Amino acid sequence: MAYPEPEHQIPCIIENGIVYGVKDIYRIVRDMGHVSYAEVVNTKTLTQGDGYIMSVVANQQSATVIANQRIYLNVCGFDYMRISTQPDGQVHFDLVHPYRTLRLTPVPDSGPEEALESKTDRYEDYDPFEQEDFAEIQLEDDDDMDGE
Repeated sequence: MAYPEPEHQIPCIIENGIVYGVKDIYRIVRDMGHVSYAEVVNTKTLTQGDGYIMSVVANQQSATVIANQRIYLNVCGFDYMRISTQPDGQVHFDLVHPYRTLRLTPVPDSGPEEALESKTDRYEDYDPFEQEDFAEIQLEDDDDMDGE
């Protein structure tokens, strides 16, 4: 059986590795649901907590926002994802930016309310690779308002 040249093979990452593709990163984080997160800068954890992945997008306009146990994630704000499995079997997904790392660790669904609806029903229906439309606001110049 002939195998493709190494540069033409599609990557296969199992348990540990680095993911560079925006669409691949999107697919990985999209259905994580409940996670523990940590913001790491220079190997020091600055912020940590638990939250739910509410929205994942891939564009140049949206920020990544974590507030009120809700995570709105823009995968374009990170250079790559590092997946690492700990000796206890826990998997960390590190979203790496040159100045900080956002570590996501899935938390197992524990309550019966988590099982009542499918994961796809829990999150907004959104095409992350579609260009978003924004309204343009034009402010009038102060001079124009004085009637000059």
